[in-house]
Amino acid sequence: MKRQIFLLMSLFLVFSCSEKSNENNGKAEDLTLVKSDSLQISYLGLLNLMDVHPKSGRILLFDQKKRSLIVSDFDGNNPTEIKNETDSPDSYGAFPLGAGKFSEDGKSFTIISNQGVYTYDLEGNLINGGKHQEAEMPAFSGRASADNEFYWIGDKILTNGAGRTEYFRDTPEFYENYTSFAWFDTLDRKVEKFMNFDEQSIFRNGKAHEIPHFIPRMTSAQDRIYFIQGIEPALNIHELKEPYNKIKRVDLAIGDYYFNKGQNFKDVDPRAISMDVYSGMFENIKILDEYILISFFPGVPELDQSKYENVAYMEVIPKTRKDYPIRMLILDMEGKKLADYAIPNEFDARQWLVRDGYIWFLGTENLEEEEDFVKVFKVMLGKNS
Repeated sequence: MKRQIFLLMSLFLVFSCSEKSNENNGKAEDLTLVKSDSLQISYLGLLNLMDVHPKSGRILLFDQKKRSLIVSDFDGNNPTEIKNETDSPDSYGAFPLGAGKFSEDGKSFTIISNQGVYTYDLEGNLINGGKHQEAEMPAFSGRASADNEFYWIGDKILTNGAGRTEYFRDTPEFYENYTSFAWFDTLDRKVEKFMNFDEQSIFRNGKAHEIPHFIPRMTSAQDRIYFIQGIEPALNIHELKEPYNKIKRVDLAIGDYYFNKGQNFKDVDPRAISMDVYSGMFENIKILDEYILISFFPGVPELDQSKYENVAYMEVIPKTRKDYPIRMLILDMEGKKLADYAIPNEFDARQWLVRDGYIWFLGTENLEEEEDFVKVFKVMLGKNS
């Protein structure tokens, strides 16, 4: 108990002193992740973390194989499984476009998809919503986990609407017309794409790039959009309102970050999508009070990649992440670097979110044996003791 009180006092001092002087800001490199609590949900399956509602003590997850939604309380003993029947008029379609999100009171949750926007009660009954009223929807891509969070802005939803264009990715026109985000208007049920690549972006370098390499990581706060374009080591800060004026673009000074800079157009098969498993990658971005938190894989230097040549393909990613741990980068709200350190192995470095002043991490999967439970960790941003 004494240690918990000490950590809470430390956190208060960190936040209250951060604005007082540049001298105090210089000590921010001492910030680190401090586990506050852990929750265990009794469920056998491969789950994604979607949302946490601390006030009502509920968690929303997604079963990747069954494509079921899981609602659990913090006790985690009797989670509710909600199956989505795609042929039902109440269905959001084949797959969520992003993480589902609880309502403010925690009594319902919303799912967005390429089909529409749907709000359900905690038993899975449709409350309101329906299909987008578009003659032809853009080809959006996404994943149903906390790293792909959407944001309510009034009656509209801001989302990673990473829409493919009518052009192939081995042409300059693809990169000139690509848009990173979209608005879903829940009243008119219309969709508006926006935000082209920055003029300084590596994705305008006249080369072809893999689609997973430029899907954005985005968050929003203080009437701003903060985002990183996939693997590109730059933080983009724009106004939230149209015309989305650029406030600044900050190069992330990470000396040991290595990433794929593209291929010649003639060497690319535009019909195939692949991943450079050695490339650095930004996994998630969120805002906690006056800090920007970014998790990232630093990548494998080219000279070191040969040591993985005889490793089975499915084992390369976990091995490279063990050898080059995923890290947490902490910036102030203007993009100034404050701290950079490895994320503990028990935390899923991609699936985490911020709620009520805490960071909530999905626990990593146990690769040694199958478990009939899933862990979620409640973590605070404190100081090294």
